[in-house]
Amino acid sequence: MKTLALSLLLLVSGTSPGLFASDEFSINPPSPEYSQPLDDLMTTDEIANEIGAPRTEMRAPVIDPEIIAFQDGIDVYKEYAIVLRINKAAIGPAAQQMQVVENGVLIANWLVSTGREKYEKAKSGRWYWTVTPTGTFTPYKLVLKHYSYTWKANMEFAMFFNGGVAVHATTPDHYAELGKRASGGCVRLHRDNALVIWNKVTAQPKKLVPLFNENGRVARDVNGNPIRVMGWNTLIIVENK
Repeated sequence: MKTLALSLLLLVSGTSPGLFASDEFSINPPSPEYSQPLDDLMTTDEIANEIGAPRTEMRAPVIDPEIIAFQDGIDVYKEYAIVLRINKAAIGPAAQQMQVVENGVLIANWLVSTGREKYEKAKSGRWYWTVTPTGTFTPYKLVLKHYSYTWKANMEFAMFFNGGVAVHATTPDHYAELGKRASGGCVRLHRDNALVIWNKVTAQPKKLVPLFNENGRVARDVNGNPIRVMGWNTLIIVENK
């Protein structure tokens, strides 16, 4: 019970950094062992600590681009060149799928694996929640070949968007799990699809993009103007529906 209480306390004790954290593009050496079960080797908190980004829940909830357009006059699909809409639901016609919208056009709909949504023991011996957080995010750290020296785990084409939680490629031994909740909290993709997204995201220059607030609306200054910040030209929306 002490371990459970401590783990729960650690999970909720972080403070939000806002929708956009510090940006970094880095490349770490890959491991030759591509049969590792990736993020299951360590908790998402441990991944976050290793890359220097403590896991925290973002302030912005799930936004609806159509409502944003109607109520705030902001076309999300024009503001962001790439929009990834991920449904982490366990069942349903759109469950465990990612829609890829480029310049307002739906170009792909791929199977993913999100967190198992359980309180369980990682291979590192730590207990934690294997949860993929819902909300609205942008990537803040892109790592071409993320390699954990601590746990010898590969997360290729990793786009971190919430602490240690990232969209990244899975390995062939996990392809059969795509379409099911199977990860330690990250969003896994077939490697071919992860590469496509990586190329599209990194091909876009950073730009001033709108900031969203805790109510799922466009944040505005005292004069009512939309607040914009410099960030990746990519929006990630994680839903559970």
